[in-house]
Amino acid sequence: MSSQAIRHRHGLSVSTEHYLRAILELREERGYARVVDIATRLGVTKGSVSLALAHLADAGLVRFDAARFPTLTAAGRRVAQDVRGRFRIVHTFLTEVLGVPAERAASEACRWEHVISHEVADRILDFVRFSKEGEEHHALLESFRSYHRRCEAEHGCEACAGNGPVEVFCFNPDPRGTDAKKK
Repeated sequence: MSSQAIRHRHGLSVSTEHYLRAILELREERGYARVVDIATRLGVTKGSVSLALAHLADAGLVRFDAARFPTLTAAGRRVAQDVRGRFRIVHTFLTEVLGVPAERAASEACRWEHVISHEVADRILDFVRFSKEGEEHHALLESFRSYHRRCEAEHGCEACAGNGPVEVFCFNPDPRGTDAKKK
């Protein structure tokens, strides 16, 4: 069963996916994942972790080893690896393509990892790889990183004034409308 099917079947929440990813990463880093380590990593209480682990065990995504430390079942591992993969793709795109600082990119990627489709993540990965394929791509990407739209109107164009900051709302390449006047 695919990780998407598992997530849908079990109705996994964002926080549940975080627990699965934390268990995966802790076990890879340390060889074990204790309740206290999961709580510390996720910034939650040990009681919250215990409740989540019981839910994950009931769903067949987690079981406990001989030391009573949580370990992922095959289905739990698929979901955790999938979430982590989407996180890494988005994080790489944000840092290496868009030039977003790593800490901000991590925060954004943590939200995106739960909502981005596999098809879009796959295309973003293609774009990241494409951007590394040659000097012309690299030069264009460097040029893009330093590019930021600015409203050239003295007090902002109507779109910017009515909708908010230019970086968010103004899609007009010449907000003052001077292109139209030239024609």
